Amino acid sequence: MNKNVLIVLGGAVAVALLVALLVQVSLGGKKETAVSVEEKINILVAAKDLGIGRELQDGDLRWQEWPQSSVFPGALSQVEDQKPEEALKGRLARDISKGEPVMKSSVLGQSKGNFVAASLEPGMRAVAIEVSASSMVAGFIGPGDFVDVILTYKETFRTNDDDPRIQQMMELNLDKMATETILQNVKVLAVDQHAQRPEEEEIKVGKTVTLALDVRDAEKIALASQLGELTLILRGVGDDKLVAKDWKTISDARLTTISDEIFQEYETLKKETGINTNSVRIYSGGQIYVAPVH
Repeated sequence: MNKNVLIVLGGAVAVALLVALLVQVSLGGKKETAVSVEEKINILVAAKDLGIGRELQDGDLRWQEWPQSSVFPGALSQVEDQKPEEALKGRLARDISKGEPVMKSSVLGQSKGNFVAASLEPGMRAVAIEVSASSMVAGFIGPGDFVDVILTYKETFRTNDDDPRIQQMMELNLDKMATETILQNVKVLAVDQHAQRPEEEEIKVGKTVTLALDVRDAEKIALASQLGELTLILRGVGDDKLVAKDWKTISDARLTTISDEIFQEYETLKKETGINTNSVRIYSGGQIYVAPVH
């Protein structure tokens, strides 16, 4: 074979081997680039526009996927199969737009807002009254309870009628004191500065109780607190029945019946003995009863 041909063939083989080697090195040196997928979690957001003071309800919130690296402090993330309404409850401290993250600080009671003001329904007012251990069921009344309000007051009747029977009727029904239930099924908003029940079991007697009342009842409480002593009566859980008054107002003279019994005994004695005087005075402690006779 021609020597020049052999040299050409040898060069071609060498070049082919060199090209193959370069290709192998080039392909072998490349590493596959891993496609990174950022993890996401579900955080709580508003399902619609929500106004300040709104009590959160089913359907107000939803879970929204959020990049884990972008989660900010205060965001509420989903725990297992937790429902949105289970993650946060309460009344909103501010307006929240649809899709906006909802945090604990968005709800009054868990933020620095006025929880009592946020707890009031439209048209209601918060009214505080002074209380004592005896007038607030020894401290068993707390925020969220419902109570009746009793007023005990002093009352005096006068008449220009000289008829002793009129005077006797008044004395047998009222001496100085009377008591009435003036409000029923009233919600307790706070005791002193506490708008939520303390977690500890210790019972503490407050000095003031704040009630939720409409405007008319707020006026009643304002006047009643000047007329006499207010007593709170604790209602049972779920008992919202209003009792219609079908009895006479309780008074000091009506609370006991001894004067009525004595008068009745006198009337009986008069019929049996034939006593006939214009009037008879009956003394009972510091009270004087004038019984007319004919």
